[in-house]
Amino acid sequence: MLLNLTEEQIIQLAPDAASVKAGKGLATRAKWVLLEHSDRAIWGHCQGSGKTPYQTVIDTKNVAFKCSCPSRKFPCKHGLGLLFLYAAQAEQFKEANEPEWVTSWLSKREEKAEKKEQKAKSDTPVDEAAQAKRQAMRHQKVLNGIDELEIWLKDLLRNGLINIPERAYTLFDGIARRMVDAQAPGLANRLKAIQEINFYEESWKYKLTDQLGKLYLLMKSYRNLDLQPEEWQQEIRTQIGYPQAKEDVLAGETITDQWLVLHKRSQKINELNNDIYWLYGCRSNRFAIYLSFTAPGTLAEFNLVPGSTYDGKLCYYKGVGSLRALFKECELSEEAVTPHFCANLQEATARYRKALQQNPFAENVPVLVENLRLAVQGKQLCVQDANNELMPVQMQDITRTDILSVTGGKPFAAFFLADANCWELNSMWYQSDYYIWRDERN
Repeated sequence: MLLNLTEEQIIQLAPDAASVKAGKGLATRAKWVLLEHSDRAIWGHCQGSGKTPYQTVIDTKNVAFKCSCPSRKFPCKHGLGLLFLYAAQAEQFKEANEPEWVTSWLSKREEKAEKKEQKAKSDTPVDEAAQAKRQAMRHQKVLNGIDELEIWLKDLLRNGLINIPERAYTLFDGIARRMVDAQAPGLANRLKAIQEINFYEESWKYKLTDQLGKLYLLMKSYRNLDLQPEEWQQEIRTQIGYPQAKEDVLAGETITDQWLVLHKRSQKINELNNDIYWLYGCRSNRFAIYLSFTAPGTLAEFNLVPGSTYDGKLCYYKGVGSLRALFKECELSEEAVTPHFCANLQEATARYRKALQQNPFAENVPVLVENLRLAVQGKQLCVQDANNELMPVQMQDITRTDILSVTGGKPFAAFFLADANCWELNSMWYQSDYYIWRDERN
């Protein structure tokens, strides 16, 4: 059974705030004419305005929803309402044999998972000559694009960087599109990231020169790709934007662990919904990033719940210090776990520096630290440890308010995404309880 989901965790599964409000409105026994469960699902009949109640079911092994209502949202308000009600009043659900409509849906999900696994294992013959020709053509296109980008960067430097803030809105558009044409989307993404720097902050000069330096280093590295070790060749190609086939990733080393979901970030990219999950292996002490892309109106393969733990097998993408990974297997665990935290900011910054030494292209390095309090230095919000060391942080205003109201100024532990200037606080633990805030970037 699906256990110990808090209201905040369920909210993370909702497509929008309106669905949360509507779902909470349905989280009452009076709205449901049937509430039942098995060892792998919960289901119910919700009486709407029509004569026939809506049939709603939730897969509790790998959180997924299905409902007979016409809503195009996933999950719909009925799925959320059923889950809210179960989290608050599990005793209202009667244990029963699964009806045919529940069994049929669960069986189809299992068949789909098995077919996907078989497809990943299938030995489809590859036309190596054609593949090599395509790779050579792309390599030359990327080199040509890098030549153009280098000329553009030199012109930028000759004209000076001080006037970039007033031109940033349109300055990078053309050259970023050119990098897409050159089949180097990684370079395009770096240019877009430079464009999105907050040029109203005092730190914009450091951020600009840092990102321009990394961009130039990546360009030079690709030109000298053949001189690099195999692991670095793969990393540089990935940074440029070459994809890695899922089949190749899943054929690599498998890490079996209990994976704690530290944070979830949702954003929309070219009409695709993109959920980014940061994970922590409780036995291996390794971090991982899992990306889920879904088209509007479709369900994700895995709906991971922040703060929950999953028994799973992960395969990491190839590269230097790579964090991105794919699930080979994933099942919700009933065991609640707490990650291992750095004891203070000195230990945490040492881990951050080690990650940068291993891979200078690393960004948003995941860090866990305990025994912290919020503090203010001038106009800058910081976290302070027991040794009175300070680290600048950024967070939503509601996050700051909630932390102070929950902790009352007492020490807490937190998950950060770290960079050289400021760390982003995304979730926290206080007296073993986990707290998270909705994170949407559109």
